Amino acid sequence: MKTSCAIIFQKWLKFVPLLPKHRLSAAELAQLHQQAFTKERPWSALEFKDLIAQPGVFLTCSSHCFALGRLVVDEVEILTVACAPSHQRQGLARRIIAQLLDEATSHGSVWSFLEVASDNTAAISVYQGLEFEEVGQRKNYYKRKDTAPCDALIFRKYLI
Repeated sequence: MKTSCAIIFQKWLKFVPLLPKHRLSAAELAQLHQQAFTKERPWSALEFKDLIAQPGVFLTCSSHCFALGRLVVDEVEILTVACAPSHQRQGLARRIIAQLLDEATSHGSVWSFLEVASDNTAAISVYQGLEFEEVGQRKNYYKRKDTAPCDALIFRKYLI
C-alpha cells in the first residue's frame, strides 16, 4: 500500500507541480511568525526556506500576513498562518487562508486540515467562519515558553 501511494504521489508531482508563489523572503516570513507567535517557538528563516523548497508547499501572502500550505495528492494541510499584530482582527488572515484554499482546490485538493492551539480563540473563530469542523485533539501538543503545554485542536474542511 505504501509503495502504490508513493507512485501516485510521484505521478502527481510530475503532472501538477506547485511552485512557491510568494513575495516575502524567508527572513520576512520568520519575522512575521515571531511577531504573531509569542507563546510558542517561532519558526526560523532557515526553516521557512527549507519548507518552501519542498514539493507541494506553497504560500499565499500580503506584506503583513501569510498562510503556508502543503498539498499531498488531494489534501492540503495548512502548516501555519501568521498575521502581524497591527493587522489582526481586520479579516486579513481569513482572506489569505481563503486564497490558499482556492489555490489548493485549483490543484486538486478535496480536503484541508490544520492544527490550532486550543486557547487561540481568534484563530479558531477564523477557521470556524471558513466552515472548518473540529475533528480531533492532540493532548499537550504545543510546548510553551513559560507555561504548561497546550492541546491542539484538529480541524478539517471538505473543499468541493
